[in-house]
Amino acid sequence: MGLVSQYVQTVDLRVHERVSGSGSGNPVVFLHGFPQTGYQWRHQLQAVADAGYAGFAPDNRGFGLTDKPGARVSRAMLAQDVINYLDAKGIGQCTLVGHDWGGIIAFKTAIDHPDRITRLALIDTLCTTWSPVGPHGWWFKVPGLAESFFERHHRTFIDVLFAGADSALLGDRPQSPWGGIPAGVRPRPTWIDDDALTHYRESFADPQSWWHAISYYRYGLPFHEVITDAARATGERYRSLSEDDVAEYWGHPAGMEQHPSWPQFPDYGPEDRHKRYPHPTLWLYGGYLGGSLVEGRTETPTGNPFLDQFTRYFPDLRARSVGGGHFLGEECSAYVNECLLGFMSGAL
Repeated sequence: MGLVSQYVQTVDLRVHERVSGSGSGNPVVFLHGFPQTGYQWRHQLQAVADAGYAGFAPDNRGFGLTDKPGARVSRAMLAQDVINYLDAKGIGQCTLVGHDWGGIIAFKTAIDHPDRITRLALIDTLCTTWSPVGPHGWWFKVPGLAESFFERHHRTFIDVLFAGADSALLGDRPQSPWGGIPAGVRPRPTWIDDDALTHYRESFADPQSWWHAISYYRYGLPFHEVITDAARATGERYRSLSEDDVAEYWGHPAGMEQHPSWPQFPDYGPEDRHKRYPHPTLWLYGGYLGGSLVEGRTETPTGNPFLDQFTRYFPDLRARSVGGGHFLGEECSAYVNECLLGFMSGAL
């Protein structure tokens, strides 16, 4: 059965979705990342349909063909979008799968609505703790930078990510946070064909998609410094970082990493740090360990606040490394499908 592209009306959004299968197995809902759409799940949608599940991949608010209402977003709003979508589809419970920003939304949905999400799969994503290897999380919050950047570079940005274009075309700090992408022209990845490249270019050509992407990062991820405090019941307290704070860190002459008070691992969900998701959880992480791409490692990485957030929130956690970079569902579709199907069947 092929994929069906259609719309569903929720209480406040016209949501575009791709659906597959009609099996009796627990429905599977896929949430995409930035700067993509539900199209990124085309390989997984087919795999779950072939295995007897019904698969659903909506475009998130502000992306693809879903409504772009222009409202400032929050994680709670985006999680409610998922619940409203499930209600509109008549789905009582589901397995929820999220990549990148889709994983941020999936986490918030599951941690607040565990009665609706029976299994959770997170693919190269995070829960509430940001990693210092992601400077773009800071850059997005500095007023004006992202707006100016995407106005000039929205097409080139997609071509750097998906077509092998030279990242030097995007510039460097402070105007661009993407200097970590190797400079120089690279071959187009084998997992991006002409149809995929055209889709991502066209989808991100809409200025309203840039606006929503900026809102996701600027307002959906309110960074806080986590401070140890034995006097508190939780053993910690938080300092909210304002846009001025973030701009000061980002604009440090030697780079924010050299700022003496830069919080390496800010948390954008302190209201969730006491919560736990009780159901089975799968974490698939990029396999770039020890200088080589690896697949199939079963240990759960720990050792810093970013890695430790997974064992913090999920008492029933299993992890696998995937031999790809970040866009794992497309880069390593066969292995990701194998892991997801094993997880949904209870074999993993």
